[in-house]
Amino acid sequence: MKTGEKIKVLNANKEEMEVDVLLYFTLETTGDDYLLYTLGEVDQKNMETIHASILKKTKDGYALDTMPEGDWEIVKEIMREIIRSEGE
Repeated sequence: MKTGEKIKVLNANKEEMEVDVLLYFTLETTGDDYLLYTLGEVDQKNMETIHASILKKTKDGYALDTMPEGDWEIVKEIMREIIRSEGE
């Protein structure tokens, strides 16, 4: 899965949606696959909204799953590292 790629996923309501991949990675500590993605939404500061979920492979493709709170802290740190490295 590559940055900028569009993929179709099932959300928590089992609805299919197309997302833009920002980052896909596996955490060794959990063994889970994570997806940072966007739906093209823009917030009040004109910044694109980024979503993060556990990505599960299914027989028909991919499904998004909610991250436990502890995982979210790790994912936020990974996002910070990426932002810092792009600024160098």
